[in-house]
Amino acid sequence: MLTWLMRAAVRRMEKRYDYDAAYLHDLLSAGPRALTAFLGVQKLARYREGAPSEALAAAGLVATLAEDCGSCVQIGVRIGQEQGVSPAVLRGVLTGDAGLMGADAGLAYGFAQASLVRDLERADPLRDEVLRRWGPRGLAALALAMASARVYPTVKYAMGHGKTCSQVRVDGEAVRVVKAE
Repeated sequence: MLTWLMRAAVRRMEKRYDYDAAYLHDLLSAGPRALTAFLGVQKLARYREGAPSEALAAAGLVATLAEDCGSCVQIGVRIGQEQGVSPAVLRGVLTGDAGLMGADAGLAYGFAQASLVRDLERADPLRDEVLRRWGPRGLAALALAMASARVYPTVKYAMGHGKTCSQVRVDGEAVRVVKAE
């Protein structure tokens, strides 16, 4: 019964986000405890206190782009839209266009990029600015957004489902994604 309920929940998620979650079905096939353990990541992803939605979306997308080039990025865009992030900001993050990002997303974008490559010369002053603007809760929210965003594509690829890149769309329009180095 539990397996049936969990499978139905995964299917609802797939339908809601137009997302192929075959890797989640595979985890469930390994046992309900495997999927339950994986779903613990959602607690990390749901911590949104202290930082604006634009900043959280930017941090999450930068982290996702470090691991994936398609469906995980697309679901990140959809979640950002659900959180009220404007299509222009999302396009800015995906294309690296600071003018479209705005100040909050731009700060989080730069901070996430620098943190993920361990560039402390860039990350430290950006972290200080994050703390100045949003305090420790905002910094924690960005850190957890980055960490949780990387888990999904990592598990998807490890389970053998991360084989292709795909077009990312924002508000129905295709966007040429630029992966930061």
